[in-house]
Amino acid sequence: MNQFIRNLFDSQALLTDEEWDLFTSKLEHKTFKKGDTVLRDGEIENYLSFIVKGSIRLLVYNDKMDEISIGFSSEKTFCSSYSSFIMQRPSKVCIQALEDLEVLRVSYMNLQDLYACSHTGERLGRINAEMYLCHKEEREIMLLTMSASERYMQLLENNPKLLNLVKLEHIATYLGITPQSLSRIRRSISLSPVIS
Repeated sequence: MNQFIRNLFDSQALLTDEEWDLFTSKLEHKTFKKGDTVLRDGEIENYLSFIVKGSIRLLVYNDKMDEISIGFSSEKTFCSSYSSFIMQRPSKVCIQALEDLEVLRVSYMNLQDLYACSHTGERLGRINAEMYLCHKEEREIMLLTMSASERYMQLLENNPKLLNLVKLEHIATYLGITPQSLSRIRRSISLSPVIS
């Protein structure tokens, strides 16, 4: 997996062997069980994690303390309560393991040290922050311009195993619809004739 991360980074900006060794020396390996809370709201996010195995759900609570899913991440992607991590303020986001989870993570302080020691590392941080921002913008556009059915189909296309991991009510909150609306969408899709 370390080689996968290096290949990912090298596709963005080449690290020297010394920079790579420094980076890997700062990584921590951590595991969580299915259902574990990785981060609670109110805690400060101290880690930027790379998912080696498993999936997570990011959620927030509304004023009625209902859970609202705001994102999902799976293997070979980064995850964090990013604004809490960057600002070092209490998180409004909770992170939950949807299945047994294995991550490689770097602490906020270690990442700042890496940025100070390596211009390439700092560039990689900027590139990945920009990608995160693009992803957030795409989600906003999806919520504002696509129908609920289109949002559901896109979610299935991008993450087909999600239905096996997440309760339908959590998928509904992610899509910005009620569980009843999601049930109707799923029914209409299953009843649609297959065009060949």
